[in-house]
Amino acid sequence: MKTFTITSQRIPRPVLIGIAVLFAAFAALMIVRVVHPGGPSSTAAAPPAPAPAVLPVETRPTPNAKPRIALLPDLPVAVAHALRYSKVVVVSAYVGQAPGDHPAVTEARKGARSAGAGFVAVNVGSDKVAAAFSSFIGPVTPPAMLIVRRPGRILTRISGQVESAIVAQAAYNAGARR
Repeated sequence: MKTFTITSQRIPRPVLIGIAVLFAAFAALMIVRVVHPGGPSSTAAAPPAPAPAVLPVETRPTPNAKPRIALLPDLPVAVAHALRYSKVVVVSAYVGQAPGDHPAVTEARKGARSAGAGFVAVNVGSDKVAAAFSSFIGPVTPPAMLIVRRPGRILTRISGQVESAIVAQAAYNAGARR
């Protein structure tokens, strides 16, 4: 015959306290859910109305309109074209094969490039071109360098050879790269 012996083992006190706390928390949660099931009163609440279907609307970004550049009338075509793309333009007037004109044009071009200004070289050796530019430039002896700013005002006028650093400083003072 087999006999069973029952031994009582004691459950540690911290485990009993933990179980009691869990049971109390569960009971409190159930009471709160019964009192407040879905809001203040669930019996009088109407079912929510279905939201109207919203169709996605395609919006096209509007292209930024570039402001029209206003230039003075009677500007030479080459200068007007350069002023449409650059706020400040360096104009170098020279006579085709005159000695010393080519280096003057080269220095003016370097100065305009370093200042971020536009550049126009004008050969005033032909009568047709000289007549077109005489109303704009006025009396000047080539080689000459002009700094022109929109809308077509001449800000600086220098006759003779000019170093590129002077051209760059004059163009910068007129507003190039600002």
